[in-house]
Amino acid sequence: MENVVDPKIEFLSDVKLRVSANVGRIEKLLIEILSLKEGDIIELDKNIEEYIEIRVNDKTFAIGEIVVANEKYGVRIVDLA
Repeated sequence: MENVVDPKIEFLSDVKLRVSANVGRIEKLLIEILSLKEGDIIELDKNIEEYIEIRVNDKTFAIGEIVVANEKYGVRIVDLA
């Protein structure tokens, strides 16, 4: 798929932005964090089927869902914020 940039904003095409997708959160006591070891599982507050928030420079940009693409995890955008 080719990216088509509107000529009016082409001058912005090399601006880098931080994009993040938060798959869940949890609060743990410091003693619990210090006792973690390789192989431990940390359960998060979301189910795999739930939509996740996609943020650009810490601002909500879209809502997405977790997918597997080319043997890697990705996020499919389902709605723009």
